[in-house]
Amino acid sequence: MKTVDLHTHTNCSDGELTPAELIRLAWQSGLSAVAVTDHDTVAGIDEAVHEGNELGIEVVPGMELSSRLEGHNVHLVCLYPDTESPVLRRMLAKFRKRRERRNEEILGRLEHLGLPVSRAELQSGRGGTVTRANIAAAMMRHGYTGSVKEAFRKYLNPGMPAYVPKQDPEPEEGIRVMHEAGALVFLAHYHQIDRKDPANAVRLARRVLAAGADGLETRYSEFDEKMQQVAEQMAEEFGCLRSGGSDFHGAVKPGLQIGTGYGNLAVPYEYLEKIKEAHASRR
Repeated sequence: MKTVDLHTHTNCSDGELTPAELIRLAWQSGLSAVAVTDHDTVAGIDEAVHEGNELGIEVVPGMELSSRLEGHNVHLVCLYPDTESPVLRRMLAKFRKRRERRNEEILGRLEHLGLPVSRAELQSGRGGTVTRANIAAAMMRHGYTGSVKEAFRKYLNPGMPAYVPKQDPEPEEGIRVMHEAGALVFLAHYHQIDRKDPANAVRLARRVLAAGADGLETRYSEFDEKMQQVAEQMAEEFGCLRSGGSDFHGAVKPGLQIGTGYGNLAVPYEYLEKIKEAHASRR
């Protein structure tokens, strides 16, 4: 079966590899196609597409858009955006300013805790996005924590001393903007919306789908059999498209491999074929 990975990250946001390195790894892993979906940026797409053309692997341009609903983070994987769209560029400029303000406050709190991290070491120089994961990785390099997960658990997660809430748009606004930019929008890892209350996560996921999302991830690295079944049921209920991916970041997520996740992920190329058909019909 031809397989794809429609959710991956490069060092243009919080991944480890450059866009070209990511595409080479996808090619070496035998994938038929891979989507580059960095957080709130399209900075790595041109490099990724160029490398894909060189190697002969299909590269899907994308982005993972941040939003919030009822106080919960909701991530939207957006595929095939027009990266030159003025409405998209305006939105990303707003996101960048919000993130910069948030990061400044997080770093200030860490310094107050006696855990200084310099702003300079967080800048990749690639014009991408600096996230909490970048800050967590820097904390690990300094020896403040033993892992990225520990940095989140002790300092950067909600309720912890260095956490600063985000000011992201609601999913409906994000969906509207991404549709204007020509993208198809997929709800990512629905179970992460509310890890403490699975029923609430499903309720909010259904709200996002009802707000106009084109589909959702029905295959994802963290899904167990029950989670996948629930995702399939939502896809059937809304008659929407299916997507899926590993959420590959590299060393930031140890043990998680591109394409196969933690070992048993397989996203069929058929998913991408239907996505491309839907995208072509919108144009």
